[in-house]
Amino acid sequence: MYSKGKYFLFQSLLMLVSPIASFFVALIFYKKPISQIFMLIFAFYFGMHFYLANDITNHYIRMRMYYSDKSWGQILLNPDAFGNGLDYYHVVMKYLVSRITKSREIFAGINCLIHSAVFLFFFNQFREYYKKFLPISCGLLLLCVVFTVEFYWYQGIRFWIGVFYFGGCYLKYLNTEKKRYLLLMTVCVFFHYTLVNVLIIFIANWLLSKMWVWIRVFLLGISFIYRSLSVDFMGWVIKNIPGLDLGKRTVSYIHEDMLRRIVELREKANLFYSYRSELMIFFGVIILMIFWSRRVQFSKKYLQMFFFAMTIYTVVNFAYAELIFFDRFLKIGVLLFYSFLFITACQNYDKIKGVSLIIMILAFIPMFYAVLTPIIEMRNHLFHNELWFGNFFIDWNGGMTDYHGRWYLDE
Repeated sequence: MYSKGKYFLFQSLLMLVSPIASFFVALIFYKKPISQIFMLIFAFYFGMHFYLANDITNHYIRMRMYYSDKSWGQILLNPDAFGNGLDYYHVVMKYLVSRITKSREIFAGINCLIHSAVFLFFFNQFREYYKKFLPISCGLLLLCVVFTVEFYWYQGIRFWIGVFYFGGCYLKYLNTEKKRYLLLMTVCVFFHYTLVNVLIIFIANWLLSKMWVWIRVFLLGISFIYRSLSVDFMGWVIKNIPGLDLGKRTVSYIHEDMLRRIVELREKANLFYSYRSELMIFFGVIILMIFWSRRVQFSKKYLQMFFFAMTIYTVVNFAYAELIFFDRFLKIGVLLFYSFLFITACQNYDKIKGVSLIIMILAFIPMFYAVLTPIIEMRNHLFHNELWFGNFFIDWNGGMTDYHGRWYLDE
């Protein structure tokens, strides 16, 4: 047994000297709540020194223009302050940060810290299972959950914070069966207004739970057919639903232009990255089939999570023409699917112990792929001295780079 006080002191000194070393130690002792404190400190450090993508840059610029030195009343009365989204989370966040600093580095660090804190809220809902002895096969499934969402997507500011909040409340509801968490789930729309869709899908999934299970399978099959036809559902809505006549040509032109860009993106996309989520689903389904063959006991309450993921997958197939919606919500489905696989594996390890090596291999492939893809995507930004050898007292370059590699310096 280790002393909590000595561990805290050791980690504090190590964080001052080498944040990356402190982070690796925290990962080794991830089951200890103290370690999560140092994970969050490292998240702040990482956010300060990692590159700035377009989305987070736009939020920062708007904070400087419309929030700094402005009162709360002035901000609410200025429509430009809401330019990054129709929800209120980014407004409140930028207002509070603007009271503290105008620094790009600190703004980015705070956003990475918040994202990481909400992710840990989601992750800690598995504590009942990971705090005990964790077999390698189960551990690999947990890592698949962890790496489903790319680490750098915190720079989207809003969406994935809302997803992890929703996921944390949903798991808390399943774990405790207390209905107040269903109400708390609805707060996710405060973070990103498009998450109203996940609430609608949740209700649709509840309605489907009252029906014959093969109706789900039928709808999933129809969704694959619909997806293969590449039908533009939104285009049909714009052209045919009464009441959209006002500005119809403009809306239609914008939508058609967006579709052209989506086609180009899919044609030129990196195949190594594009099928990341679907590869994870493929191997997850094989693991599920092995569970079935071993006659594991699927917990009734956690089986809801599997069917929820299935409903999400059905919906995103119908929305295949909408690239951003498809990609984001497909990841939500994968996140829930692997959460279900992990919990099921932990609950039934005695029954799958005989095939644990097969499950390890099957889980390792998507896990490794999920880790490797963002590293390859971000390879030009990850391997810098300030991330690996720096600390809070060393200013390697006096600024940060944005998505295009230009240097930004604070005034």
